[in-house]
Amino acid sequence: MSTLLLKDGQRFVSIGDSITDCGRHDEYAPYGNGYVAIVRGLVQAQAPKLQVEYFNRGIGGDTTCELVNRWQEDVIELKPDWLSVLIGINDCHQYLFDQRTDVGPAPYAKRYESLLAQAINLTGCSLLLLEPFYFAPPPGADECQHKVLELLPQYIAAVHNLAQQFGARLIRTHQIGQQIISHQGAEVLHGDPVHPSLTGHAVIAQATVSGLHDMPNQE
Repeated sequence: MSTLLLKDGQRFVSIGDSITDCGRHDEYAPYGNGYVAIVRGLVQAQAPKLQVEYFNRGIGGDTTCELVNRWQEDVIELKPDWLSVLIGINDCHQYLFDQRTDVGPAPYAKRYESLLAQAINLTGCSLLLLEPFYFAPPPGADECQHKVLELLPQYIAAVHNLAQQFGARLIRTHQIGQQIISHQGAEVLHGDPVHPSLTGHAVIAQATVSGLHDMPNQE
């Protein structure tokens, strides 16, 4: 049986865009009503004696550029023991549709690498890197969706490379979502391909919690 790697008294920080945010500034403060809250609930259910501090630092619309501007306050100053990062779909969208060359796959990877290096060097945290995902099936996708599905693998590959480089736990959110879509259809996971349904958030949370065990299912 695998063992939960979270320890008593540790801090778990989740950072990203609207998928992480999920109303954490408003009616669903402070954890939001998405995968971050579900991760917290699953850990509490599995290890009720464990005292862990959780921080949701998602902000809707963010790319890696915005993470740079708030990395010190939202990551470094919190001194996480565990840092979960889900970022990239907005970089992909803005590169494709807004012609922003600064958020293309190569700048994305370089900027992301710098952020992770800072986090490890200044806090010593362990990392969980979640694949940016797009919960849409290739059959039946419209023209814009096809463009995203064609480009997104470059962003996902960057995350895979960074996970290997930094010894991070890789959470294969896009891959898992596509497997579920192949059996259940896309509608079970989302309201739109970017923003998950409750089931979609549950899928992300379950994969994240699996990554917090000593034998995560990463292959």
